[in-house]
Amino acid sequence: MHVVPFHISIGSEDNVTFALYVSTPSKSFATPVVIPEDIIQLGIRLLQPQHLEPLGDAAALGRTLGSILFPAVVRDILVSSAREAHTENGRIQIQLQIAVPELAALPWEWAVIEGTRSWAPSVNEDYGVVRMSSVSEPAPPIGIDGPLNVLMCVPPNQKSEYSAIHTLLQSEIAEQRIHVNIVEIHGLADLNATLSRDVYHVVHLVGDVSLNHDQYMNITFGAEIDVFELQETLSQYNDIGLVCVTCSSIDEPQIRAIPQIFAALLLSRTINAAITFSGISTPDIIVRFAATCYNAIIDDTPLDLAVTRGRRALTSGRRDTSWGLPQLRIVPGTERLFLFEPPRDPWRWIWSVTAVIGIAAAIVGAILLGRFLVDTSATPTDTPPAIVMPTPEP
Repeated sequence: MHVVPFHISIGSEDNVTFALYVSTPSKSFATPVVIPEDIIQLGIRLLQPQHLEPLGDAAALGRTLGSILFPAVVRDILVSSAREAHTENGRIQIQLQIAVPELAALPWEWAVIEGTRSWAPSVNEDYGVVRMSSVSEPAPPIGIDGPLNVLMCVPPNQKSEYSAIHTLLQSEIAEQRIHVNIVEIHGLADLNATLSRDVYHVVHLVGDVSLNHDQYMNITFGAEIDVFELQETLSQYNDIGLVCVTCSSIDEPQIRAIPQIFAALLLSRTINAAITFSGISTPDIIVRFAATCYNAIIDDTPLDLAVTRGRRALTSGRRDTSWGLPQLRIVPGTERLFLFEPPRDPWRWIWSVTAVIGIAAAIVGAILLGRFLVDTSATPTDTPPAIVMPTPEP
């Protein structure tokens, strides 16, 4: 199934008037859009380094964001484009690229489209929702011969809080389709030592992301790790194709923009995708999302739809409004992160050996038969009888 891009961006020249730009393979247009002042102020607050915004009424926030991003004209084009894609065995991918910093900080994944029924594209598998990176050239897919190896890095003394992921993925782990290693790290040296001991394809970081007094962006485990030092370290390992950054707390979910900025800075010439939460959530929410998303990846589900399934795993409870937290950022042009080799058949070598033995036996039998015919022939000939090699049955 091919992907049909539906690109949406918001721009402004004076931070007072805003325009919504939409482009598809067949059409493009721009329209003025009104951004409520309280939404602009929310974005400004989210850009403050240490600010934590209470989630509040997520449904109301989703409706407001949806009215901005999907006014009637955009909604109609989106639905018609999805229908056209479906008839051609394709699907829509909504690609967000917000050029205004205080608007880019907003959790657009919560956007809800209202009509005869309300629905959210980010939890609908017909509409993958991604954010586009500024990195221009995607790296080729990474070949995986064996399980998907996931490294989950957590702060000291917190390993038990995330061990439930092994329970949620126990069947897949038993089938050797995925391996999840949870490691408590104290700093960059610990992380580097862990990465050097094994091959990992996904690195999931669970730590506190912040700006320090010198305006350096860090993630803290036992000690702070600078984002650029972290990116340089991860880029040394060419088998890493995906990074995930989540912040944990036992309190109610809160919105925060710093983690998504941190995750975006980890993309590089080798790492094509980053998943983050646009806020702080509980270990249970992180584990539920991660297990569902990684399970979809090993099923060879496209990454944007794997994230969609992870969001849907967070919609099970009536009061659970965390589904809008997960956010996916990709390098433009990224189609697949991993190429999984077909599972090896443990009996394949036995059938191969059996086939070789059968062919050899047929050849020897033909030779002996030819000699028998020569020895018992009543009329010798100058030319020995030809030996016709039997064709082995497939």
